[in-house]
Amino acid sequence: MNIKLAIPDAAPLVLSLRSVGYTLETAIADIVDNSITAKATEVCIDVKWNNEMSFISVCDNGYGMNEEDLHLAMKIGSKNPLNQRGQDDLGRFGMGLKTAAFSLCKRLTVGSKLALSDSMSVRVWDIDNIMASNRWELFDGSLTLAWQDALSRLNNYEQGTIVVMEKLDRFITENYSDRSVERFWQRIVEMERHLSMVFHRFLSGLQAVRIFINGKRVEPWDPFMRHSFATQEFREEYLESNGRSIRIHAFILPHHSKMSISEYDEMGGISGWMEQQGFYVYRNKRLIVPGTWFKMLRKNEPGQLARIQLDLTADMDFEWKIDVKKSAAAPPSMLRENVRRIARTTQEASRKVYYYRGAVINQKSKAEDNEAIWEQASIRGRTFFRLNRHHPLLKNVFSELPADSAKKLNTYINLVEGFAPMNVSLTGPIFSEADQTEELINSAVKFCFDLIDVGYSSSEALGKVLQISIYEGMAEMIKDKLKL
Repeated sequence: MNIKLAIPDAAPLVLSLRSVGYTLETAIADIVDNSITAKATEVCIDVKWNNEMSFISVCDNGYGMNEEDLHLAMKIGSKNPLNQRGQDDLGRFGMGLKTAAFSLCKRLTVGSKLALSDSMSVRVWDIDNIMASNRWELFDGSLTLAWQDALSRLNNYEQGTIVVMEKLDRFITENYSDRSVERFWQRIVEMERHLSMVFHRFLSGLQAVRIFINGKRVEPWDPFMRHSFATQEFREEYLESNGRSIRIHAFILPHHSKMSISEYDEMGGISGWMEQQGFYVYRNKRLIVPGTWFKMLRKNEPGQLARIQLDLTADMDFEWKIDVKKSAAAPPSMLRENVRRIARTTQEASRKVYYYRGAVINQKSKAEDNEAIWEQASIRGRTFFRLNRHHPLLKNVFSELPADSAKKLNTYINLVEGFAPMNVSLTGPIFSEADQTEELINSAVKFCFDLIDVGYSSSEALGKVLQISIYEGMAEMIKDKLKL
């Protein structure tokens, strides 16, 4: 049996690669992946629309490449997807740079330089040339005005790489007009929002990567709203698959009544509250999928507060079906039941918070509960914060105190909780659940008697209690119970 080579023709293949399905924002994100893999601390994206001179450039100060490495990087399929990837490698198929660029432009130029080197390596793909010759011909230099203009960025760095895309036939498809300019810049805004979401874990922290678009720094967008005191976190969970651990961390975002208008608009993200719910799949900290239930559950309004961080490593690409564009993933069959269980639990927790305006969903282990300093509770439709009486240190203090002193300390803690700034400033409607109202009245009465026992007069004790926001509107009921 004789072997017959079937080498694909360059022209039709490169045209096929242009139709992989990238958008502007996903294409640029794929190129930024290379910068982050190269340990860049700064990435500058410049977009210029100037008729034939229009270009997009992505310049970084990461590790540069020599002549041989750059030539290899510019080959189609330059990496074997079966090869093991490092923990910080955001690539897999060796296709991202080329297919991403070809989806936007017909001319791709990449220049790179190493630290302490006076020379720069350059390679150019030009689709018009490939179409004419039907050969994979790379140029080793460029004389275009757009390249010369963009190259000034790289001159600011001792090392790094610059990617320049010209002949933007897939991006700039309209003739110059006021409306086309407006649409053009709106797409740049959408690109910025996409990058702030996809790379938010790289854009924050002590070693944050700085990304700029036309000189404006991209700020991180955290889908889990970790900065909010009202965001509820589940206990982290780890699923095992083929000897590797998948980390899952669920969050329930605050009810909209606990957010400002600007916070609510911002946290709706690119696609809006309904679409942003579900699993956020990360590969080496890079966001792959921003909100999905993996076709296990339907997205619904009560579930819109549920967002779940799911962390994969680069060696899980095939079992999770990560695609070339790094925009899709699916759990392996052995994990589907556990993933579905977590999805249902989190969506149900979201439903409770959505309908009960912030009811606390306790999903932490007993040990974690005992170590917490503060607890959250939903009292009369409001989130109320109280000290954790089961904290080992506090329990130890109480155990060493005489009964009278322990009672005084407990009374003082009640005062601290009642007048804590986050509780004093509670706002919003109050609901009158009958069973909870009776329980609150009894707690108010007991608190009054505790204050009286430590030296307050009856009127002073009642006055103090009625200043606490959770007892608002209950004065007469408390007085009747006290018989004052």
